[in-house]
Order: sequence, then structure tokens, then C-alpha cells
Amino acid sequence: MKCRMCGFEFDENALENRGCVSCGKHDNCNQVHCPNCGFGNYPELEEEFEFIVKLKNKFKNRKKATN
Repeated sequence: MKCRMCGFEFDENALENRGCVSCGKHDNCNQVHCPNCGFGNYPELEEEFEFIVKLKNKFKNRKKATN
């Protein structure tokens, strides 16, 4: 997983308690906390963000081709 805040890449499966040390939502927490900066990333949103990035790049490339 790549942290959306700092860009640090880490294996979310290797983290103990999903990297949650100071979060008060231990029972219902869907976040995986970055071991580098502590930002709470949502793994289920990763595919959605990848789609948005690909879509953005597609539009950017289309704009370059028309100029």
C-alpha cells in the first residue's frame, strides 16, 4: 500500500493492529495507518483512487494530443 499523505510504500498485512497505535476506534476502524506518518488510509478506496488517477492521466494525454 502507498500512503496517500506521504507516499511511503508499506505492506499493510505486515502491520500489527493495522498500524493503529493511538487511534480510539480500535473496534470499527477500517483504516490502515502509515508506519511513516501515521495517516489513516482506507484500503477499500485504493481501487477508486487508482481509477481516478488513470482517468486524470487519460484526459491530460488527450488534451496534449489536441494542442
